[in-house]
Amino acid sequence: MIHSLGRSLLFAFACSALFFNSLSVVSAEESRPNVLFLICDDLNCDLGCYGHPQVQSPNIDQLAKRGVRFQNAYCQFPLCGPSRASFMTGMYPDQTLVHRNAIYIREHVPNVKTIPQMFRDNGYFATRVGKIYHYNVPKHIGTGGHDDPYSWNQTFNPRGRDVDDEDLIFSLTPGSFGGTLSWLAAEGTDAEQTDGIAAYIAIEQLQKFAKSKQPFFMAVGLYRPHTPYVAPKDYFEKYPTEQIKVPQVPKGYLDTIPKPSRQSVRRKKVQIDLPDDLARQAIQAYYASITFADAQLGKILEALKKSGLEENTIVVFTSDHGYHMGEHGHWQKTTLFENATHVPLIIAGPGVLAQGQTAEAPAEM
Repeated sequence: MIHSLGRSLLFAFACSALFFNSLSVVSAEESRPNVLFLICDDLNCDLGCYGHPQVQSPNIDQLAKRGVRFQNAYCQFPLCGPSRASFMTGMYPDQTLVHRNAIYIREHVPNVKTIPQMFRDNGYFATRVGKIYHYNVPKHIGTGGHDDPYSWNQTFNPRGRDVDDEDLIFSLTPGSFGGTLSWLAAEGTDAEQTDGIAAYIAIEQLQKFAKSKQPFFMAVGLYRPHTPYVAPKDYFEKYPTEQIKVPQVPKGYLDTIPKPSRQSVRRKKVQIDLPDDLARQAIQAYYASITFADAQLGKILEALKKSGLEENTIVVFTSDHGYHMGEHGHWQKTTLFENATHVPLIIAGPGVLAQGQTAEAPAEM
């Protein structure tokens, strides 16, 4: 069963997706398409191509114009570790038994076949850059990842000044960053940040693959916009706080939803009923981090085009789960509301003829 699920995922990646009758699938035997898997961390659908009126995401939007955008894609579990274990194996969380972070998939399923393993078994070179399986952020940035010996031929663990600047980061809970609203309008350039370094590494690898002609599966995982929301200050300036709209929760709303839902949105006591100025700053920082991440993705996609690999490379872009920015009075993730479960998903490349179109049917991660 596990092998069958893995094989199905390989087919989904290598052959793109069937969008009614308007997609033409090219066989792997004929073209050996490469796959570039791009994933952001804690990114919801606050993107231009998903209709957000304020967030600037020109490179993701451009990818959507040359691919298929899935309007109703959902994760299996609104938390990094369980979600990533699920979509990297094609198994539900109740099959992997990964229901919290920091669990290695093989602790529960020793013989699981992951997506990169399946590519390796079929003659592809599997490369990981940055966060694909779970990492503690920012604590483990720059260290080895889950399942490295099994899943990948080669791995890269970028580490930038966002880690070194930790003492400059504002946090609602001083000294706590990964699970708490926290942010920094950083000094310096994109290239000094962890995700900027990841983009540079990915570009180098694409240039090498262009020369070697080796079929590849390359997964590039950015850490932003995960907390702490760190990006060069220029990105913060794109979103003046006076233009930020904070979601409003009607009086008595919590009494209208089931008790488990109410508990999920009131769980983090330090992050409820935020003062308006703090709420605006948090949203500004999240948006800035999205636009910063988009810029790094743009550099990678431009390098893919310049390398001559674009015509034979399927690009898959997504996130591990959605995210609340004040909706239902909640911030961050771990609810079953649309905000935490809905994810962006775009597939572009050879065989995708329905360019710029939208798939409305539900899609699972």
